[in-house]
Amino acid sequence: MKRSFLVLTLILMWIGLVFFFSSQPPDVSGRQSGNVYKFLKKVDNVLDFTQTRWYRNLRSLLEKWWFPDKKPTGEDLVRKSAHFGLYFIMGILSFTFSYTYLRKYVFSILMGVSLPTLIAVLDEYNQSFRGRGASLYDVIVDMNGAVIGTVLIFLFLLTLKLFKRRGLRRRIL
Repeated sequence: MKRSFLVLTLILMWIGLVFFFSSQPPDVSGRQSGNVYKFLKKVDNVLDFTQTRWYRNLRSLLEKWWFPDKKPTGEDLVRKSAHFGLYFIMGILSFTFSYTYLRKYVFSILMGVSLPTLIAVLDEYNQSFRGRGASLYDVIVDMNGAVIGTVLIFLFLLTLKLFKRRGLRRRIL
């Protein structure tokens, strides 16, 4: 019970963070993503990761996936990656809360995807009152983050359970 309360608290804090970001005026939001982009450019100047094959393949995949009708800038990719990352974590937290509370995988998977998607829709609706446009593409990116986060935490728990069972069987034999 303590664990599920802790995870619920984390989810509520994470939702608050999401709404904090979506409540920013367009100029503040643009400055935030611009600062992150500048920071990543500085990191790239040191590590030179944008010249690697895996980066070019990942960028190409994300451009096709997230921007089917335009060529995105680096800042566009940073903004969509932030959407993806926020909801990736929210998917993990939502699944974890549901699983620690009910111990049912199917319901936990549904919770891991549906709660973040609902928050994504409300988040975009909130942005429309802040002088920022609401975007179906953003909801889709958010939902993709939640789905991938949920699937990864589900696979992690299954793997953990498998290793525990194998370890238990070996001790018995």
